[in-house]
Amino acid sequence: MKDNTTISGNGTNAPFNIITGYASTNVEAYSNGNDSYTSDEFYFLYEVFMGMKWQCVEYARRWLFIRKGCVFDSIDGAADIWNLKIVQRVVDKQCFNLIQHPNGSPSPPQNESLLIYTRSSVDMPFGHVAVIVDVLPDFIRVAEENYDAYYWSGNYSRQISYVFKNGSYFIEDDDPIFGWMTVEDNNQTKPLDQATIDAIIKLNGTSPDFICHNNGIYHYFSISYYLFFGFLYICFFFIN
Repeated sequence: MKDNTTISGNGTNAPFNIITGYASTNVEAYSNGNDSYTSDEFYFLYEVFMGMKWQCVEYARRWLFIRKGCVFDSIDGAADIWNLKIVQRVVDKQCFNLIQHPNGSPSPPQNESLLIYTRSSVDMPFGHVAVIVDVLPDFIRVAEENYDAYYWSGNYSRQISYVFKNGSYFIEDDDPIFGWMTVEDNNQTKPLDQATIDAIIKLNGTSPDFICHNNGIYHYFSISYYLFFGFLYICFFFIN
């Protein structure tokens, strides 16, 4: 195991499709068998697309869905999450900003953030994503899939050390890290409850269509529309 990382379990491997542990009270993590395996099976929860079993991106999206009711857009690899700007609440398609905190941020790591690794080496050709589920002095705890296949003994998969130096916080792992990303929700998101789950199921899979990335274009054309017709109105008024 890596120098700056401590696993929560005893190093016992779990077979593919077996639950390795739970984080945040109710978000289970499944074993991918080994970190080089790709199942080519897609997983849906309440008819909402989560991702490919049991990759790290699937876990991050499912954690965000269960704990905040939101999902992020489709991506090619975990490292590409760093380029996302927005998540979308499934039940009503409301959009919330994703805020970047580069590794070396003046702000400390935050609980309920997504920890994003860069593409690097043979081990992480697509990068990696984990969820920060606890922040303690000198280390964070994360939950994840497809980093290893160990059973957890606690409610997290690993502890990773961090340091404060030269006015900035650095999470120290052997694999390079972009940083962590937080959802700017102003306490408007919450874990799924039965009423919200029932509402999502009634949508029959229509709500996950990701519209947040179109909002900027929509607002641009909306403003242009009003400016254009406002200009025509002024011209007509003065001509007459």
